[in-house]
Amino acid sequence: AGNNPLERAQARLQRFREMLTDVMAELSTAVVKDGEGATKFITIMVEGAKSKSDARRVAYSIANSNLVKTAIFGEDPNWGRILAAIGASGILLEKEKVSLSIGNVNVFAQDAPANIAPARLKEIFQGGNIDIRVGLGGGDKSYSVYTSDLSYDYVKINADYST
Repeated sequence: AGNNPLERAQARLQRFREMLTDVMAELSTAVVKDGEGATKFITIMVEGAKSKSDARRVAYSIANSNLVKTAIFGEDPNWGRILAAIGASGILLEKEKVSLSIGNVNVFAQDAPANIAPARLKEIFQGGNIDIRVGLGGGDKSYSVYTSDLSYDYVKINADYST
């Protein structure tokens, strides 16, 4: 187009990066929300990892857990499934440093469950957007991932067609 290339230090390049990041975040959110049979949008944030790789492994272990996805679809606040997925990630953990929050409710910390009414968690699970925050207490690396629940419609859609 004949324009001058953007230089790293230019404010225009920084602004372009910010706008591109915003567009990509919106698109990734839309893809998850438009998933086959999805009824809930889930954001998983893992913080305090020793490495970005560890944070990513934990985030995807939770995001890919059928037990977590079906519990959220069924509005069953069984946060033990999330802890199981954290453990299944295979990273080295100090369990007394692990913390878990769902929505704005702390449910687990210092190797012990919080004293919380199950009805409060059920209320969070009934919403369309659910935030899961995991603290690993071992470093300063983090990773976030979006996923959805696993519904009856997902099974029906994928069972009813043939390739």
